[in-house]
Amino acid sequence: MISVALNGLSVLQFSNLSQYSELLHFSSTRNGGFSNANYSTLNLGLNSGDERGNVLNNRKVISSALGISEERLLFPKQTHTTNVKVIRENFLSATKENRRLYLLDIDAIITDLKGVCIAVKTADCVPVLLYDPKLKVVAAIHAGWKGTVHNIVLETIRKMVDEFGSTPSDLIAGIGPSISPEVYEVGSDVYCLFDSEYYLPTNPVREGKKLLNLWKANHQQLIHAGVPSDHIEIAAICTLSDSERFFSARRDGVKTGRMGTGIMMK
Repeated sequence: MISVALNGLSVLQFSNLSQYSELLHFSSTRNGGFSNANYSTLNLGLNSGDERGNVLNNRKVISSALGISEERLLFPKQTHTTNVKVIRENFLSATKENRRLYLLDIDAIITDLKGVCIAVKTADCVPVLLYDPKLKVVAAIHAGWKGTVHNIVLETIRKMVDEFGSTPSDLIAGIGPSISPEVYEVGSDVYCLFDSEYYLPTNPVREGKKLLNLWKANHQQLIHAGVPSDHIEIAAICTLSDSERFFSARRDGVKTGRMGTGIMMK
């Protein structure tokens, strides 16, 4: 990924997605906002204990950087599901409550609307962005270990195929900043759900613990769906290890901030 400034806000962008002039996308850092203490400063999550006013002001920072109104920056209420929703024109004209309900218990969003940024929140989980440059469709995915083991990336691509006619080999994908396989230690209740190719022993070895590679697992889902390897960019940036730039629930506890990763067509 590369560091760029969007209207003065420092964000990260994928090199492969940056080649498309019709796109805007971002992965935010923890810097540039209004929150304090554990949420310092650009916390985009409403459900981890931060003051609501600070979070709404932080979301204004993002929407301003993107050059859109706050109503066109869409975050789902994520609950580690494999639920995927499509944003169409009628969503924008729905009531605020109906929009909220539509995005409840959702961990991936797809749209073909211009000027609408779809985004997910993370603080160690894996954000994945997809773009179909032929049909002009974008997707944002939140893939924690639960979503990964239940193939949320595959589910999202299937939805793009079913709803828009996307061809997986056309898709461009980015796997964003998240906890790295070098430090993501999990117990047998988690690693036993994954194929053995996705975890390694801890160093030094700890009984009942393994190091889980969510980057590889999500990369393989993309490959399995038919996305070419050279269309996939892995940021390989660890949120736990870089406290200056990123929030980390594993490092700081759940009462911490959330970064955002989003994508939109201009």
